[in-house]
Amino acid sequence: MKRLVLAAAAGTAALVVATSARAQEDRQEVLSSHHKMYESAQHFAIELRFSPFTPAVDSNPSLHGATPFASTLHDSSRLMFQMEFDWQALRIPHFGTLGPGIGVGYTKMSGDAQFVVPHGPNQITNSGESTSLEIFPLYAVAVLRADVVWRELRVPLVPYAKLGLGYSIWRASNTVGTSDYAGQVGVGGSLGTEFGVGLAFNLNTFDEYSAKNFDESVGVNNTYAFAEYTRADLDGLGVQANPMRVGGQSWTFGMTVEF
Repeated sequence: MKRLVLAAAAGTAALVVATSARAQEDRQEVLSSHHKMYESAQHFAIELRFSPFTPAVDSNPSLHGATPFASTLHDSSRLMFQMEFDWQALRIPHFGTLGPGIGVGYTKMSGDAQFVVPHGPNQITNSGESTSLEIFPLYAVAVLRADVVWRELRVPLVPYAKLGLGYSIWRASNTVGTSDYAGQVGVGGSLGTEFGVGLAFNLNTFDEYSAKNFDESVGVNNTYAFAEYTRADLDGLGVQANPMRVGGQSWTFGMTVEF
């Protein structure tokens, strides 16, 4: 009789353990299904952008082959930092998003100021002063992102394109402050077109479960690393007469967050 009671107790305990384990498995499946299905609304994107940049100042045909920028500040690239905010206003079914974006950036380059040796054969040499050029690019673009490959095929690549207008504020200065030569103050702005085409890699693919948790708790849908060919032709668009061409072309790299 005692053995029968012990056997029944053991069987009951085993049944309780099995039932508890099964309940735990069911709960995990429900949670996993919930995270898999959950996705917050997506309307915006923010980019942090970095590029090695050299402005195309010397490309102005009015210089007649002279290269004042390269001679003074050299042709080596400088780091440009930019931030961009996009509104993904329209979702195109089975394709991607379309909407406006605005951006702002900054870069600075410095070198030795030059002067013409007096009473000589127009010989140019470096002076004891420094000179610098600061550029503050501003732009507004239409942004088309084809995220259908990621959303429907789960391939973590998103090609995109941008087109719009750019306006860069620039400031030329020397050791004593903003440059001033023959009544011309070294501050101005240049207008033109802005173009970009790139490819973004979705980082969610490394841990989709954590990405879903991040979306549920913070509202971030996707995080990307991207590479982009960027071109700014700031030639005045026929509105400005001989603006300083502080645009240029470069490869831009950075991170994008969609929310």
